[in-house]
Amino acid sequence: MEEPIPRPAPEGSKPGEPSWKSVLGEGSPREILARLVEGDPLDLRARCELRVRSQAVLIDVHRLHLRTAAHVARHGREYKGSPPLEIWLAEKIRHATRELLQEEAERAASGEIPEAPEDDRLLLIADTLGIDTGVIGRGCVAFNRARYEVRAAFYGLVLEAQDPTAWCTANSTTIERATSSLRAALYALGVRETPDLDAWLRGGDDEP
Repeated sequence: MEEPIPRPAPEGSKPGEPSWKSVLGEGSPREILARLVEGDPLDLRARCELRVRSQAVLIDVHRLHLRTAAHVARHGREYKGSPPLEIWLAEKIRHATRELLQEEAERAASGEIPEAPEDDRLLLIADTLGIDTGVIGRGCVAFNRARYEVRAAFYGLVLEAQDPTAWCTANSTTIERATSSLRAALYALGVRETPDLDAWLRGGDDEP
């Protein structure tokens, strides 16, 4: 379950009034959207980052943030405090995430090359492993269709560079399964000649 993100009440909240009401309770969807984007009073950006990380998907957080803000603004006047705001916003983020993933998959299926997420870590990895950065967006579509175990291994061990032993312990898996998942993740991204993952995950080196 996603952890609540504490935040002080937005400016303009009346004493005893829920903090969200000054953001969502008045105005047109366009006006609500402006409030959501200006200063990010509901911390949508951080919530989107948490969703992307928890689901281990390769999509652009900025696009997800804007899409989520649009959904929240469209339905903001309908929100009356139930379900709890954390749950209501999480559902809007899930919906926006599904939309973006589906749109990218449709672009790839039609022959287009989807845009890759703006993530310097991903571009560095692509350059290191010889992935064509011009078409990495297509690889991201394939990656996002992979099993969660595969995506999580790439996220934790490659993008976040976590210690392999600690990561395997925290995720109740083995080095062997992590290696297999990493190979599958790299293959989805377009890597056909993988480095010596066994040695790397076990803390060794590539030298004989």
